[in-house]
Amino acid sequence: MKKNNFTLNALEITLLACIILLIGIGFGFLFSASKPSAIKYFDNQYHYLIKQSVFLALSVILFIVAVFLNRSFYKKHIKIIVIFGLLALLIALIPGIGKEVGGAKRWIDLRFFQFQPSEIAKFIVVLYLASVLSNKGENIKDFYKGVLPPMILVCLFAALVFVEPDFSTTFLIVFIALFIFFIAGMRLFTLGMITAIGTLAGVLMITMAPYRMRRFFAFLNPWVDPLGSGWHYIQSMKCFALGKWFGVGIGESTQKNMALPEAHNDYIFAIIAEEGGAFLAVIIIVLFAIIGIVGLNIAKRCKDTYSYLLSAGITMLIFIQAAINISVVLSALPSTGITLPFISSGGTSLLMSTFSIGILINISQESRRAEI
Repeated sequence: MKKNNFTLNALEITLLACIILLIGIGFGFLFSASKPSAIKYFDNQYHYLIKQSVFLALSVILFIVAVFLNRSFYKKHIKIIVIFGLLALLIALIPGIGKEVGGAKRWIDLRFFQFQPSEIAKFIVVLYLASVLSNKGENIKDFYKGVLPPMILVCLFAALVFVEPDFSTTFLIVFIALFIFFIAGMRLFTLGMITAIGTLAGVLMITMAPYRMRRFFAFLNPWVDPLGSGWHYIQSMKCFALGKWFGVGIGESTQKNMALPEAHNDYIFAIIAEEGGAFLAVIIIVLFAIIGIVGLNIAKRCKDTYSYLLSAGITMLIFIQAAINISVVLSALPSTGITLPFISSGGTSLLMSTFSIGILINISQESRRAEI
């Protein structure tokens, strides 16, 4: 007789430990990094910390639900989930409901609650492709039967995110989709052709938008416009110079005092490097690397294609977001607006990231039960 007692194996414990450490580090530095902005805009130094605490409580609930909810639930209700995601993206574009910040309509404002549909859309694309491609079998090698139909829906998600506008999340959705298509068995020739077309489209999107061109040239040489497009890059690297190996101390950052915009959000990794030093920055990178390794190990142990695609897709989504954010802060990539999972301020991101980890643990649990 099979026992259904809930226990965690070494992989699951390691995964949970990494997440707890990242969230803990995030909360510690979120308060420090957000304090100047919280006082300036809300006259309450704890504003962002309180807000993130509420989302953390909700995240714990979602995490528990994900751990114990059978993964087949998402596949069974994937049509409803996809419709919800598309409607949310459309609603975000409606004046009065969609909240516009910095010229982008990326939030739905329900007065008592705001959320970012594009954060949910990334996750839904992973769910959708895992559900659909797991049924394709050898048809995945046929472009018209196995690739084109799901690719059309992925492009629809990407297009709705792009018109917000949110180029970086659009790129992320396409990248994750191609990754899942690839591990599902899509032909390399097809992958190469789609990648080439996507790259060309991306270049056109950049060249057609002056502000994207300014960002790109600032990335190549921030000193061309040190007080404009190059400001983020210069101030971010200054954080690393000031922090050296062991940092200036928690709460002692000078860059967070309005010198570095989005210090509690997109650029919180820079503040961590300033206050905690390169030593702590490297620890965070190692934690994300461990999450990537553990997640792919969970995927490798899956007994069915759906679980394999879902776990690998979730792992890559979290890992690539972290890699992009850190690369931007290190001036290795142009500024994107991609947040650092579990650490950056942002309720929707925290909710979806913890929910995703819950699904990973659920898949790992089910794989172990299948071996009994």
